[in-house]
Amino acid sequence: MRTTLTLPKLAETTDVIVIDEWLVAPGDAVDEGQALANVETDKAIVELPSPSAGTVVELLVPAGEEASTGDDICVIEQ
Repeated sequence: MRTTLTLPKLAETTDVIVIDEWLVAPGDAVDEGQALANVETDKAIVELPSPSAGTVVELLVPAGEEASTGDDICVIEQ
């Protein structure tokens, strides 16, 4: 089963963040709660945790690019 990570609302003052750095790559095994990426809000850099254990299939937003609350940003195969 595939799980798509949708960007949650991370800051009250903005719905747009920048994917600062992916900490995983396609093919990497991840645990639930493991940090997948560092994302930059208007005030801080925050770690984005994995919603489930599995294998990273695809990163949908490249590092350095913007994403908005509700955007799909990563696919994990369980």
